[in-house]
Amino acid sequence: MRRLIDPATGRSDAARRCRALHAAKPVPYHRMATLRPEWSTRSRALLTILATLLAYVILASALLVAAVLVLALAPGMNVALGVTSGDPTSPLDVGLALLMGALWVPAGMVGVRFGGWRPLATAWSVSTRFRRRMLRGGAPWMLLGALVVVAVAGGAGAIAAGLAGPGAVWPDPADAAPRGAGRRIAVVLVVLVLAPLQAVGVELALRGVVLQTLGARFALPWPGIAVTALIALIGRDLHAAVLIPAVVLALCAAVLTWKSGGLEVPMLLTAGVGVFGLVGAALLTGTSAGAGIAPLVAASAAPGTSGAALDAAAVAAPGNTALAGGLAGALALLVVTAVVMQVIGTRESVRFLEPVGREASEGVPDALHV
Repeated sequence: MRRLIDPATGRSDAARRCRALHAAKPVPYHRMATLRPEWSTRSRALLTILATLLAYVILASALLVAAVLVLALAPGMNVALGVTSGDPTSPLDVGLALLMGALWVPAGMVGVRFGGWRPLATAWSVSTRFRRRMLRGGAPWMLLGALVVVAVAGGAGAIAAGLAGPGAVWPDPADAAPRGAGRRIAVVLVVLVLAPLQAVGVELALRGVVLQTLGARFALPWPGIAVTALIALIGRDLHAAVLIPAVVLALCAAVLTWKSGGLEVPMLLTAGVGVFGLVGAALLTGTSAGAGIAPLVAASAAPGTSGAALDAAAVAAPGNTALAGGLAGALALLVVTAVVMQVIGTRESVRFLEPVGREASEGVPDALHV
């Protein structure tokens, strides 16, 4: 194709043609990197991914080394806190897993800002800012939906345990680590502080970085949505009770990102499922309801962390208690997502399968300068 040159400036008209293309219709979230031609090159896409991964590896390594040093200097700490991999009643184990997930926040920022060399605001929403109106308006409904999802999973686990019959063998509570009220309260406090940060990190990295990187190459959102679901399986417990809700949660979060035009709504969903799931698992561990909730806890955890696996009590639960909870939670997630999509469409005056986009009147964000 012949490149047209502006005789006044001697430059290619690529930027002008790009603006003209976007002027035709609103730009969806996954295409935000195409607002400027230099943001959507293959090299920028590769650098965005590499910078994000490199930053995370460095930060995670530093965190793990610091944790090992702390435990080495205070050898009784791990015993007092009952640290076992995937123990939902261990403040240290839960906190470390959540901190690992929260590290995706600075990693994603580094990837967008220095790898993609574009404003971080373009990763938050189509409005190039964190939309507090969307956050305030959606918080009550999204948190209520997340609570319903966790409650449905717990109820399904209880029903499955009841169907297993009175002869079902449950783990002996005497074999479990001591679970006093103080430990549970500590877990709840840790979850309230760190689970929202993990949700921000996971959404920024998986939905922000990945969706927009692939969106620079593909006009349709579905390739990026599918890839985010596959990435969510990395380092995940290879159990159907975990894999099914993990894929469904990743798909729902990606679709809501595309539909709402930003990360606010999926952050609320992921944070809500994580907070209610972790609190429920800590309070109900060793019960049928706790075993039903456990798959959602593993599904909402950051990939590769200890929280991305079923806890020992859920694994040892009789019958298909955990699987029933995972399947019921996944179905509830799909229903909640469909309802939220309809609500967003009504509020923003867009069709059910039409996303909220960036209008041409909002202009193109300024380029970054050294």
